[in-house]
Amino acid sequence: MNDFLIAMSTDMDISRYQSESDDSFIFRLCYSALGQWCLRTAQNLSGGIAGTTKHNQTIVLNELLQRYSELFPRVANRFIDANNQQASLPVHIRRVYEETGYLLTDDNNRNQLANFERSITIGNTSLFFGVLNMAFTMNGFGVFSTPTLYKFTAQEFLIRDTLTCEEYFQSRFDVIDFYERDINIDELEFFNPLSNNVPSLSWSKKIETDCSVARKSEMGPFYRVMRESDATLLFAEEPIEPQNDSLISHEYRRLYYALKAHYGNPLTARVVKKDIKYSEIKIHGHLPNREYYYLLLLSWPVNHAFDKVNFLVKNCFVAEIIATLKNIGIDVKGGNANA
Repeated sequence: MNDFLIAMSTDMDISRYQSESDDSFIFRLCYSALGQWCLRTAQNLSGGIAGTTKHNQTIVLNELLQRYSELFPRVANRFIDANNQQASLPVHIRRVYEETGYLLTDDNNRNQLANFERSITIGNTSLFFGVLNMAFTMNGFGVFSTPTLYKFTAQEFLIRDTLTCEEYFQSRFDVIDFYERDINIDELEFFNPLSNNVPSLSWSKKIETDCSVARKSEMGPFYRVMRESDATLLFAEEPIEPQNDSLISHEYRRLYYALKAHYGNPLTARVVKKDIKYSEIKIHGHLPNREYYYLLLLSWPVNHAFDKVNFLVKNCFVAEIIATLKNIGIDVKGGNANA
């Protein structure tokens, strides 16, 4: 390990787990360092104007990413999304910080650091929303230090309601909201909560449960569906919302996971312990952006920067992540909630 990497490891307080490969550790160091650079560019003060343009942030991160790829060519492919060649890691990093409250965008499309001394207490440390000039620890894109006076909760951060998974299910399948529709059933596909495939592959021409979601195509329209005792189908329109990189995108996944949990076939995740300090969490489906972005502040994606199902996390955060996943109906196997 060269002096540059040792300095990065020391500055961000990132250690390797037992038998971790050089490539994995180097990727994690570079990944978190890119996050730090994104935040620190927003500290700029030029001509009395605070912050920096989004374009400049992207340029700085692209140049840094190019430099890392030249210095560590064996990990360069980990910064690319093999399933989407158009995906830009610098833009992804910037958007995560914008959506999670680290960055504020002004009327001139400039990003400023939202350093309001806010934090979420997790175990014996705190997720800090800002940049620190004192000792700190990086976990993924998250900055960790001692608690601040202004504390808020993970639920407040996620902007989630207080409904349990079953209560959420019941709220979405209240018969008063459903009615018969003149819809050709043969044109529909139905989500099957009993399928063991990932949700995107859990659709069939036959409705398998009394409550489900129907669609005419992958692009919609979508309907929540209730099957009455005489097999009559009742429908409630399910709005089609733009799916992008905002914090509140991909909320439909919460509905699918609530359906699966209600019918006793929840989506699963597994915690695999690496050593006394780290574990890997493997999720068998993609998360709503709220939970996905939260995990990016607590952990590192394992295989590449755009890995949305495998995360390396410190054991002291496992209980927090388990609670977050269980809240949307995901059944977590393994892991010590008291770690």
